[in-house]
Amino acid sequence: MEAITLMADLDAGATGAMTGGGYPTASGRFIGPVLRRPPRREAMAAYARWLPLINYENRQCGLQACKVLMREGRRDHPPTPCATRCSALPPATRAGLIEIARNLDPVVLALGPLIAGGSGPMCARKARPLTCP
Repeated sequence: MEAITLMADLDAGATGAMTGGGYPTASGRFIGPVLRRPPRREAMAAYARWLPLINYENRQCGLQACKVLMREGRRDHPPTPCATRCSALPPATRAGLIEIARNLDPVVLALGPLIAGGSGPMCARKARPLTCP
């Protein structure tokens, strides 16, 4: 299942999801409550808040969305070549994705400070080039 059909899939009995990699912490805000059942209203509110990004990723960006957001979060990281099956996003599409994401403040957009000079497990690892699956 993907994030665009997540609520319907969970209602139909799914017990997990493989949503976009650009917002895993947000996905947990609506998947967890639905699986635990009682606070469904909170899960629906969280899902509704993130739905513009989920929809934009699904309809406009495809596999490139996560890579674009990761690169945006690590501004010091140069672009890397991508496999031929993943074409670069048009500049307007890329800008739209980043604009929607910034309004939601996903963790992925804060990767630069975490890797460049912060502390914790993310900072201890050497940054590797981002590649398309």
